[in-house]
Amino acid sequence: MSEILAELFSSKVRAAVLGQMLPRAHVGFSLTELSRILDLPISSLQHECYKLERVGVIKGRREGNSRRYRVNPGCEVLRELTALVVKGIGQTEALSAALEDLPGLEAAFIARVLPLDVQSDGDRTSASPIPLVLIGEVSLEAIDAAQERVSSILGLPMNRIEAVFYLPGDWRSRLDQQSQYAVWLMSGPRTNLLGDPLNIGRTS
Repeated sequence: MSEILAELFSSKVRAAVLGQMLPRAHVGFSLTELSRILDLPISSLQHECYKLERVGVIKGRREGNSRRYRVNPGCEVLRELTALVVKGIGQTEALSAALEDLPGLEAAFIARVLPLDVQSDGDRTSASPIPLVLIGEVSLEAIDAAQERVSSILGLPMNRIEAVFYLPGDWRSRLDQQSQYAVWLMSGPRTNLLGDPLNIGRTS
């Protein structure tokens, strides 16, 4: 975890919890899962999760035999906190984390070089959309979720992120046939977020 975040949040444990949870705002974590993922003692995590719940950053809910914590979407400073965490861990890592659990997604990349300087990226409402390429057997709901998560991480309105979806076989065919748009996506600036789009559907 970034030392910058540790200083900002005055606690390495709190910084680790926020760095894990904020890019994955849709995921619930038990203390046991956080302990395994972050390699931190449950007692320390329990203390910090209590504090974060008390100030409204996360919410705890009993599910089965454990209490699971999720980011509170109603937190008044959620956008600012997320921006700080993204700054600390980097846009690429944060975006990869946001997409890592989408069912059927084999590869994903954004057709821009990250980090993206949102402040100097032109007019947020009129600038050309940023292609988010998703390859896999992915539902429409998952595509919408990916678009929403990426826009949230980048601090951009959803209409600035253009979700471009391909089934694996279709993507492979377009690459093999040198489809103009696929070639443009692959030859231009891009940041891979998940998997290797060049090798999707390729037989050994």
